[in-house]
Amino acid sequence: MRFIILAGLALSGVPVAAQVPLPPPVRSMVERAAESGDKAKLDAVVAIAKDTHPQASGEIDRIVAEIAARKEAERVEALKTAGLLDNWGGRIDAGGAIQTGNASTRSLALGLSLLRDGLRWRHRLEASADIQTSNGETDQERILAAWQSDWTLSEALYVYGRFGYERNFDAGIGRRFIESAGLGLRAIRREGMIWDLEAGPAFQQTRYFDGLREDSFAFRGASRFRWTLAPATRLTNDTFLLVTTASSVNNTLALSTTLWKPLSVGVSFTVQWEEEPAPGLQSTSTVTRFTLGYEF
Repeated sequence: MRFIILAGLALSGVPVAAQVPLPPPVRSMVERAAESGDKAKLDAVVAIAKDTHPQASGEIDRIVAEIAARKEAERVEALKTAGLLDNWGGRIDAGGAIQTGNASTRSLALGLSLLRDGLRWRHRLEASADIQTSNGETDQERILAAWQSDWTLSEALYVYGRFGYERNFDAGIGRRFIESAGLGLRAIRREGMIWDLEAGPAFQQTRYFDGLREDSFAFRGASRFRWTLAPATRLTNDTFLLVTTASSVNNTLALSTTLWKPLSVGVSFTVQWEEEPAPGLQSTSTVTRFTLGYEF
């Protein structure tokens, strides 16, 4: 039947598109681009291949789809068989300064961020420390640490559990523990940009340096924004909110640029606001950090 139709079209003068296979060099180029995992490279190669070989557009799409399906199957299988210490990635930041002369001042800034993605679970460890001493006396100490585990419900929704620790001279906090759980929403998930929103109940236990003790239930809200401005440059903005009898807000805006993998430089600005700071202390404090980072 197909032969009869084609013969009829040929006799009637209607042109019939030639089914020309994709040349081996072009096929190899498309396959290598698809295997690379570099979306920009793949898009460019596919566009050129289709422009020069329009009759093989369907074959090009099939090659790309088959390789993508195989790579996804391999990724899922690797996640299924991964051990507890596998698939961790993250970043270590370090910075500091030393001043001598009329005053002896030393400052140290450290940061650690670890992330492990699984099929359904995602684990995150974050820690930072900013310490400054003047003439042998510590006049600034700010330590934050948190562990969070997320359970994926759908592509956009997840539930989380989180445990946090804080010590902050500027706010008069000797130690603060925060336990929380709730629902997360991946509001934006596209190439180069991710925005997560979280909300849920929390319980915090605060001990101030003056001996005052305060335990309270709270509402916790969070916003995590990641934007890859360029292949080597990333902007992040993290906001954490606790609403209780003594509410607090913490916001960190950071910009990092890769010098050469795995090294990068970064600058961040953190603002912390406490509704009821310890007597004699201000509600708002800020920290600016310049660091050298190592990504792995």
